[in-house]
Amino acid sequence: MRFRLDTSYDASPEEVFAMITDITFQGQVFERLRVHSYDVVVGDAGDDLRVRFHWQTQASDVPVVARRFVGNTLELAQVKVWHRPDANGAREADVDGEVTGVPVKVSGTTRIVPDGRGTTQAFDLQVTASVPMVGKGIEQVVADAVRVRLEKKFEVARAWLSGSL
Repeated sequence: MRFRLDTSYDASPEEVFAMITDITFQGQVFERLRVHSYDVVVGDAGDDLRVRFHWQTQASDVPVVARRFVGNTLELAQVKVWHRPDANGAREADVDGEVTGVPVKVSGTTRIVPDGRGTTQAFDLQVTASVPMVGKGIEQVVADAVRVRLEKKFEVARAWLSGSL
């Protein structure tokens, strides 16, 4: 299942990139999401910058239809590899994520692009579940969960950029 989501910020691409690669900002996002535990690592990957996330949330955050696949907790891992900016300051990252122990993958890209005096961040993601007979339903559940989490992340980002966090 493919889905797209975007938002705009009143900040430059450089400011948005600095924010989304800041471990303290990411910690604020995870706190807002009320995850059980999390870890964020930012590091060089050649000419690129890699941001790795690993977090655990309660299975109660998962709809009943999906709980039998995840057990008592839901463990997720994600890597974003940000590439160098282009001449206009736009950047793109490859996104790869998975639910540990469950055949569900999230892959795609995210971009930050100058937009007038601000910046647009756009996600273009593909959710794939390799679960016989219920795969499409699981994909919808995961896509909905990713969308909700991204929307909360956008709220934290706006607060961060406005200085109110």
